[in-house]
This record gives sequence, C-alpha cells and structure tokens, in this order.
Amino acid sequence: MELLFPLLGIGALVFLGSLAWESLGRRRSAVSFDRPPAGMTFSPKQLLTDHEAQLYNMLRMAVEDRYLLFPKIPLWSLLDLRLPSGTPPVEMLRELALKRATFVLVHPGSRLVEKVVQLDRLVKDTAADGSHDSIFEWALETAGVQLLRLSPSQAYTVSDLMTLLDLVEPE
Repeated sequence: MELLFPLLGIGALVFLGSLAWESLGRRRSAVSFDRPPAGMTFSPKQLLTDHEAQLYNMLRMAVEDRYLLFPKIPLWSLLDLRLPSGTPPVEMLRELALKRATFVLVHPGSRLVEKVVQLDRLVKDTAADGSHDSIFEWALETAGVQLLRLSPSQAYTVSDLMTLLDLVEPE
C-alpha cells in the first residue's frame, strides 16, 4: 500500500508530462510565416492550357446566362462530405483533395453545382477494372451532379456543347 501512492504520483506526472509534450509539440509544428524563408519565391502559373482555354470560351458561349462557369475546381470544394458518426473522413478527404474538375457549371440562383465537364487525358488513367476515375464519378453521381466527359482530341462547336449539356431548348 505504501508503494501505491508513489506509483500513482509517478504515473500522474508521466501522464501530465506527455500531455504537455503533445501540446507543445503541436504548437512548434504549426509554423507561421511572417516572411517567406530566404530564397523562396512565387510566380504565377498558367491556369489553363491553350486547348482548355479554347474549350472554356466555347463552354462560356454555350451556357451563356444559364450557368456560372469555373475552371479547375478541386472536388472537395464542390461536394459536402457527410459520413456516419465514428467514421474517420481522412482517407476519403485525402482522395478527394487530389481530384480536380476541369470545368464546373453552377446554377446562378441556387449556387449549387449541377454539371461537371471533365476533359479526359489523352493517356487514360484507368484502374485495374478499366474504369476512369471511380471515386470522382461515384462522388459526383452520389451528389446528383451530371458528369460530361469530353475528348481532348475532338473539336467541339458551341452547338455541340449545348447538345451534350442538354441545353438545347425544344422547338
């Protein structure tokens, strides 16, 4: 019994020490940059390739005032991820953080994403089962967002894009 109190005291000290170490360690790892480190520079980069810029202009004419058009948007900023309680979202968020939609069509009134136009790569990134990008397609489908895949080797007209996007009004 006389050894119990010193052991509990040592255990409490170890526990409190580990809590302090953890909190101090986190503060140190959260680096704040008042000034960039010496030698670090930033420069603007081209957002769209020539082909993507041409397609963007054609899409802009096709959607006119029906949609807001945004290029190169990360998938995580388009969709609200809801998981059952107790499910760690880290792996799903890590996958979504790397995916980008080539062009996003947003309804101007509701401000919700309605359609995504994805420009496929010339060399397809296919999974073992032959699917394009299953997490990307699955996430959009689950959210009720229409996905349109376009070939980079094909030239599209405004009327082609209007037809593909179901924007042609019946006569």
